[in-house]
Amino acid sequence: MKKINIQILFAVLLVFLGTILLLENLDIYDALYILKYVPLVFILFAIYLMIQSGFKNLSGPIVIILVFGFLQLYALGMVTRDTISQWWPIILILVGLIVIMNWVRSPTIEREDLDNIDLFSMFGGVETAITSKSFRGGSLTAIFGGIDLDLRDAEVKKFPIRINSFILFGGADIKVPEEWEVRMKVVPLLGGASDERVRSAERKKEGKPELEISGLVMFGGISVKD
Repeated sequence: MKKINIQILFAVLLVFLGTILLLENLDIYDALYILKYVPLVFILFAIYLMIQSGFKNLSGPIVIILVFGFLQLYALGMVTRDTISQWWPIILILVGLIVIMNWVRSPTIEREDLDNIDLFSMFGGVETAITSKSFRGGSLTAIFGGIDLDLRDAEVKKFPIRINSFILFGGADIKVPEEWEVRMKVVPLLGGASDERVRSAERKKEGKPELEISGLVMFGGISVKD
């Protein structure tokens, strides 16, 4: 059984929200009561992201909590529209401060001994270098954010390895060993995915590690480097 990752949780969240909105728009079900608590679902998702990252990735989740926190208070009638119109610039100030603090406190790339990756970035950046001796792939999700993944110190026992990606208004840079063969199976919609490495004789050898990158890229890009 496949392990549920952040990318799947986010997709389920979108499907849930879309279904509720569709039922309401088609007058099939009065979903106003449920919609009142939709912001809370996004807040819980953001809290999960912070816990899952070991509180290393804070900027994106905190932005989600701030924005949807305001929406939840408004939906419950705890703040008025006039209050939001007056005080919403505070969100911009706090977001800016969070991004600056995140940059200051994360000057180095995190080195992780992970066989499977599950990287998520929203309104921020994630930089990770994998040192696993048995790397198997995983998933990348970047929404208004960026991911820098370094696989040059990773070793593979069984290949091909696969990385599933979802990029929306963001980007991902993936650094791989020179001898790895990379196969792009990404669907770009107003985005792009490219292997920017110079062709090498090392990649013509039999039994070379193969990396397959699949997924969807919208208004962003994925680039492979060495």
